[in-house]
Amino acid sequence: MSAEKLQQLLSELQKQGAVVTSDLRDALAVALGNLPLVSQHEFDTQVEILRRTREKLARVEAQVETLEQALADQEGKAPPAD
Repeated sequence: MSAEKLQQLLSELQKQGAVVTSDLRDALAVALGNLPLVSQHEFDTQVEILRRTREKLARVEAQVETLEQALADQEGKAPPAD
């Protein structure tokens, strides 16, 4: 095989490789675009909201427990079991 033929074959393989690479990039971009991804900022915001919500829930649960105990003391019976 001549050097010119090898050079032509190598050039054609490089072109095909570029096409395949481009097609793979496009397919990957489409696949990633379909994933339910969020930004780090949005994730951090949701984490903070969840933290505050858990703290508020803990306070409300403590208040309910206190009210249940007060009601039980008023009625002269034991608090309801969980």
